[in-house]
Amino acid sequence: RAQNSLKLWLVFTVKGDFPMWRLILSMLAIRVTGQPVSLYCFTCATPDTYEVGMIAGMAKLGLGMFECNGYDIISNVSAEVLFKDYPEVIEKLKDHVHVIDMNLYVKKVKGPVGHDISSPATDPNSPLYQGKDATMEHLANTPVFKEVWSKIFKLGNFGKYDYTAKLDVDAVIVPGRLSGMLGGRPDTAEYFQNAYHDMYGNFLHGPIELISRKGVYAFRDARHICFDKLDQMAFGEDFFAKQCWDMIQIHPVPTMDIRLLYDDYEWGLSAKHRCDALNPDPMVFKTQQYFGVYHPRKSMTTWLQCREQTGVPGIPSKAEMKAAIKLAGPGKPYDMKPLKKYEEVALVLEHHSVPVIFCAAGLLTMAAAALISKHRIQNRAICMASAEVEHGHMEAGLVATE
Repeated sequence: RAQNSLKLWLVFTVKGDFPMWRLILSMLAIRVTGQPVSLYCFTCATPDTYEVGMIAGMAKLGLGMFECNGYDIISNVSAEVLFKDYPEVIEKLKDHVHVIDMNLYVKKVKGPVGHDISSPATDPNSPLYQGKDATMEHLANTPVFKEVWSKIFKLGNFGKYDYTAKLDVDAVIVPGRLSGMLGGRPDTAEYFQNAYHDMYGNFLHGPIELISRKGVYAFRDARHICFDKLDQMAFGEDFFAKQCWDMIQIHPVPTMDIRLLYDDYEWGLSAKHRCDALNPDPMVFKTQQYFGVYHPRKSMTTWLQCREQTGVPGIPSKAEMKAAIKLAGPGKPYDMKPLKKYEEVALVLEHHSVPVIFCAAGLLTMAAAALISKHRIQNRAICMASAEVEHGHMEAGLVATE
């Protein structure tokens, strides 16, 4: 297992923008402890929604959160009720579904006016500026996740693992890659920011909320401070988590340290299509990037397409994927507009980079040779014309002298 992790990290380091020193520390950590970095993943599932089928499909294949070292599912019904339409996964999941007494359906509310110019929507100099009154809607789900986290604390399973990841069901997590990205980090209380742009300055977005073991213990022991002092309805649970973790002084790891999340809320249309190596913003990144989590994928078909695009080993057979897609059902319809022409071209260039580079180099060489040849011909013609003119002047001078 450690050898597979090292192989993934080597590929990730050579192809992506990831510091070599962190890879070396990761290798040393495995040498000392004999174990790769461990992940505990959990999600909250609402009964009778597409989420349940998605979880069943992932469980059948052992992918996504089921590739984590430990996992749990929080809902307001038992495993038998939650997966009543998916009996083949009940036995596997019955000990991992934990019940909270809470209505999981929440309403959307309008947030306050945005202010942080990291978002184009609130940057007056951006062509995407939405004006001084730009706002965003969000789910008022903090009270739900207050209960979810309380259940996680009570279970105590997080204490067995190095890092805990709260996941949205429609997030595609690649635990093998993420484990490599986290290798060699200090044993401290920290959480990981995952966004570069946000009109509220909230650089912790909800598809994945990643926090260290000591960070979860700190949150557990001081959570009453947050719930007493912070408005639980003002923002979504991810913003509440950021405010809380900052308030109780859990260290925020900057987004640029770990390429954690690529999602459509921040990066737009491309994030609904791309899970391969890409550079979402050449002004920010110098090279192609590999992320630990991609979001959103609201059907098993698109979820598996994304997982395949990552190139990480562990992809099941076509027959197994077909069976999982059938089990999961159609998923949730959502906007999947086709990529624009320039984005399609970029995709082709990246998938065929070597032939394209050689072809481009050949064309440039041919063009350069043609220009040099043309330049030489022109110079030769000029020289010959000059010589003829000079010869004519000399003859004219001789005639005049005579």
